[in-house]
Amino acid sequence: MKKIAIVGMGAAGVSVLNAISKNKDYQNCEIVLYDQPRTFGTGVPYQSDSEKLLINQTADTMSLDPEDSLDFVKWVQKKKGIPNSEKSFFPRTWFGDYMQEKLAESVKMVQPRIIYEWVTDLKVKDDGTYLIKSDTASEHYDIVHLCIGHLPYQDPYQLLGTKGYIHHPYPVKQELANIPRGVRIGIIGTGLTGIDLIRYLKLQDKGYSIQIFSRDGRFPLYRGYEPEIILNHLTMENVQQAKARNNGFVPLEKMIEWFRLECVDKQVDIEYLRLHFSRGNKKQLKEQLCNDNGIGMLQAIIHKMDTHIAEFLQAFTKTDKESFFTYYEPLFKHFRTPMPKESLKELVQWWDSGEIEVWEGLQSVELEDSGFKAEVADDETVKVDYLVNATGHDMEVKQSVYHSELMNHLVQNEIIQPERFGGVKVIWPSAEAISRRFGILRGLFIHGQLIQGIQYGNNAHLLMQQAYKVVNDYTESKKTELKD
Repeated sequence: MKKIAIVGMGAAGVSVLNAISKNKDYQNCEIVLYDQPRTFGTGVPYQSDSEKLLINQTADTMSLDPEDSLDFVKWVQKKKGIPNSEKSFFPRTWFGDYMQEKLAESVKMVQPRIIYEWVTDLKVKDDGTYLIKSDTASEHYDIVHLCIGHLPYQDPYQLLGTKGYIHHPYPVKQELANIPRGVRIGIIGTGLTGIDLIRYLKLQDKGYSIQIFSRDGRFPLYRGYEPEIILNHLTMENVQQAKARNNGFVPLEKMIEWFRLECVDKQVDIEYLRLHFSRGNKKQLKEQLCNDNGIGMLQAIIHKMDTHIAEFLQAFTKTDKESFFTYYEPLFKHFRTPMPKESLKELVQWWDSGEIEVWEGLQSVELEDSGFKAEVADDETVKVDYLVNATGHDMEVKQSVYHSELMNHLVQNEIIQPERFGGVKVIWPSAEAISRRFGILRGLFIHGQLIQGIQYGNNAHLLMQQAYKVVNDYTESKKTELKD
């Protein structure tokens, strides 16, 4: 009997267990789940928290059922009484409740053993098995699915541990609960986390003075209407043919050509959108609210690429991949990761009324006797009483005080190897770890943001698709061993 550990029970971990529960080849395996109680079955993004925090994707893109793309939509109708919600944005906690139900179904079928503890270490044994240590247990496993969720938040101004600085803002109902009424609050970052925090703090109606700081002042766009489309040029058939002609690679120029052809086919003026919406400033956000200008169709093209985007990236030479991430990826990401329209309307309204202030050109942040001082563009300084971090995740994997004990051990013992473009190296598409010390670690599968530099996408539906692929593909090559 093979023994399998799933470390981390967020969207990836739940999806791995769901896939195992539906695959008969695993029926004689012993399954053990690890995670701490607070986020067991939800992960950090979908844990119990304020319903003001919205999923940044429409309901029809959030299914955890590979055979029913509208599974979450149907759940919303059944549990919340909201029909026809395919293009709606719902609270993250609702998706967490949905995840918990999917988890409960799989637990009933698989009957795993559950250890409600952090995993603190993982070692590679001489016989090819893995030793996992948690707070109170130490056990050997044949297969490990590492689903440990998001990497730590950045701390660009080294403020961790200082009074009044909130390094990790989730759950907001807990982390922001003790901020007094009427104080000045600074938020570092204008990405999706920053939008979350602005909305939550404003809707508390506690008279906060909210100051938003960033280096470039770029906010996300809103998610336009995305019609169902078919890609005619960015296809795996074209990728395979191009690889056959180019020694196993696809030139970046060819991929850009295909992307432009998709835009022409769908009547998207990509140059117009680049010129008018790439900065994400107030003027451009207002313009999008007045006229979508084809942004929704562009987003439809980009999101339709999600299924094969890892294969697209793996088809590049190292030089072309470097060029993509340096020159194209920032703009690609800007159009790819939008916010709900409701959130943008509120943001612009508060910005116009002076209820929030936005400062770009952030140079430095200093701790003062009472609060913080931020230096922004034109040598201006802005003072706040509290500072909340929304700078996003640090994708560089290295030993750090910000990483968990497990991550630091994995790095120190060279079990995982940093990937140049974020996260760690894995064989694709099997997602088995590549170790500088041990080579390819068969049976050690890595999921989620930890392989962001290779998988690229990290939304729940993509995590589900990859989990099912990894679980099912493994059985095709290892059926005899699984039954031993």
